[in-house]
Amino acid sequence: MSVERAKEVLTENSNVLYGIFGFIETTWFFPPRNFLNVFLQQGSDPCDQDRRMNPWTPFILSESEYEDVKEWWLSKHPGTVVDDLGESRWNGWTVHLREM
Repeated sequence: MSVERAKEVLTENSNVLYGIFGFIETTWFFPPRNFLNVFLQQGSDPCDQDRRMNPWTPFILSESEYEDVKEWWLSKHPGTVVDDLGESRWNGWTVHLREM
């Protein structure tokens, strides 16, 4: 169930103006599980200041659920890799991506 919820959140977020995953899909990177879980636990995207996307009930992915979501994302974005970019937190990771 969490896998499908994560796919829905990432898909909707990719399609909403200023959604962080709309930006992430233009890079060659996908967040490690601990970073993705921080995003999913927020229940909304702070980048979506116009509230174009409905909030979701916060949740996290287990390791196996993350692997399923990651494989799904990588199948849609060939060449993408999981990399923490030397960061230890979600916010640092997203800032690092934007600075690249």
